[in-house]
Amino acid sequence: MPDETDLPGGDLPLGDVSAEDMKADGQWGSALDCKPLPMVPALANPKITLSIDGLTLHLTDAASGYDRVFPVGPGQIETDPTSGEFRESLSYFPIASTGRSDFQITPSTIQPCKTWWTDPATGIKTPVFAGLPFLSFYGNYAIHGPVDNYRAPNGGSLRRGYVSHGCFRMEAADILEVYARIKGVAKVPVHLQREPEKKPEGTKLDLATKWIGAACTQSADCNFPNGFCATNKLTQRGYCSARCTAYCADKPGYPSTFCIADPNAAGQGMCVAKATPTNFECRPYDHLGVATLARFNQPTVTANVCVPKSPGWVGDHCFASSDCSSGTTCKGATALTAGVCTMSCDRYCADQPGYADTFCAAVPQLGTGGSCLRQCTPSSNAAECPSDMACVTTARNGDPATKKSVCRPTTGTVVTQ
Repeated sequence: MPDETDLPGGDLPLGDVSAEDMKADGQWGSALDCKPLPMVPALANPKITLSIDGLTLHLTDAASGYDRVFPVGPGQIETDPTSGEFRESLSYFPIASTGRSDFQITPSTIQPCKTWWTDPATGIKTPVFAGLPFLSFYGNYAIHGPVDNYRAPNGGSLRRGYVSHGCFRMEAADILEVYARIKGVAKVPVHLQREPEKKPEGTKLDLATKWIGAACTQSADCNFPNGFCATNKLTQRGYCSARCTAYCADKPGYPSTFCIADPNAAGQGMCVAKATPTNFECRPYDHLGVATLARFNQPTVTANVCVPKSPGWVGDHCFASSDCSSGTTCKGATALTAGVCTMSCDRYCADQPGYADTFCAAVPQLGTGGSCLRQCTPSSNAAECPSDMACVTTARNGDPATKKSVCRPTTGTVVTQ
């Protein structure tokens, strides 16, 4: 594999930026000022985990116990069906091109105060990087500032969603802290993954401050005005919402929200996120999908919103085969417990871009013969698996010498076919 310092340089296209921000009018405000670093202790052995669908950067240091999660804006989702990365985030390219998930930041791949961005298509320069650190982990794939409102004295503001052309955007204050913490370290490991990062106990790693759509187990987790933990039967967990009568509050940097009727509480409204390109098909939320619903108390007003719904591919939860798609069917479900979308197989299974690879195995909860299951990575706490499934090394159906770690149901009755 090529060393990161040997890869071609130059700037990537920016991705999603407002037209106002891209006016090259020479009125740069504070964009040309190098932003001061915070006075924070440096870390001895820092490690970074970047989660594309979790929208997080997780910085840890085992030596000191430092552990903090930051919000990020990764690459937009590729929507060109002719592309080999169709339905993947553009930030997935380093994994797709190398076949590995581990990279590094070194002093030679850091620019402590980057300002100018050169449009690779036109050669025009604009100081969108706003005098903030630029931390490259794979060629021109990097962690940098927010780009939006880059003229502002603080360096701009972040949209937490799929917005860039491959880099990971951060709040200006956050990228300054990350750089101050890792400055001078010879090699900072960077682990890149598609799925949201999981804690060892199986819960999703996220910001301490929650917002609409975030995973929760109790209403106290939804620590914002009127917040509560709504039920999602598919995950046997919940997602954050808020009570409403017709309208909902929005939060800067997040998709706008919409008030719908709560299907589990007659006569009450609940806030959900609107489906936008920033949260592409509701992908950052666990088992939420797009539905067109009416506004609570205003039935003539509708919006595309994110509500409980199975993505419908191998390994996703379901209650009926109508929840599944692309040739999969629902197996292992009971009246109270979700099953999984799968398909019968002899030895091999199809894969889909944007999802973990699959594997054909015999699992009693899913019936006799082979069933397609989702592969998982034990070293990342099985981030690919739903919370109630176990990552288990399993033999291929009909080929016991070939084994992979797969997401297997831990509950449910044997299905007879």
